[in-house]
Amino acid sequence: MATFIAWGNIRQDYPFQLLPPELIPERLRQSVEHPLRGNARVRQRHRCRRLAHFLLWRLCRQAQIDTAFLPQIYYTDSGRPEFPSEHIDFNISHSGDWVAVILSVSSAKPVVGIDIEMPKTERNFTALLAHFAPPAEQRWLARQNDIATGFYRCWCLREAVLKSQGVGIVKLSEVQHWPEQLQIRSVHCPAGRLFFSEELPFYLAAFAAGNELNEAQYFYWSPQGLCSYSLKSAVEYLVNF
Repeated sequence: MATFIAWGNIRQDYPFQLLPPELIPERLRQSVEHPLRGNARVRQRHRCRRLAHFLLWRLCRQAQIDTAFLPQIYYTDSGRPEFPSEHIDFNISHSGDWVAVILSVSSAKPVVGIDIEMPKTERNFTALLAHFAPPAEQRWLARQNDIATGFYRCWCLREAVLKSQGVGIVKLSEVQHWPEQLQIRSVHCPAGRLFFSEELPFYLAAFAAGNELNEAQYFYWSPQGLCSYSLKSAVEYLVNF
């Protein structure tokens, strides 16, 4: 059982040419060969998808699993991408120019979810939280010294557990969050653990069923390639316990 998390920025240089063409899904290959034309946001999204697949390929190699699964990625009815294997799960998130990927390999069926968010300063975080969080959680946010970080903690952890099952943000209010007890409950994910960290250039929340996050390995992309990273601080939650 092993879990791997990697991230990178689309503004960095990547040796995309090292990724064998046969390992690129057809619809991603077409967009690479015929770059999308459109506004800056469309081009950014395209570059994020390409980078996500590249990082997933590198994590598969790191985990020593068969990369032949890569072109076989399919999408569930909810639109969640998955491998055709009961022993591998992955999830992807991007925000701004940043991309993050989580990959888990287990003898049992692994379940993972990840969410990253670039901080945005000009937002009414108190009003936004009121759309999906109960009064007790709103009062907790009001007591925080850093309202923005408190809000993204409430948001990212919900997204991470929902994405583990391909559930959309319309179900945010159905995730119960007790920030002082460090507990989460939701019918939309199995029991597991989740962490939230603010030490990276983006806010990061990652969820995994069971204890698969206990010995997770972290990596970031640098000019030297995929480099190990030691996460120094994170808020850890129990989910559905």
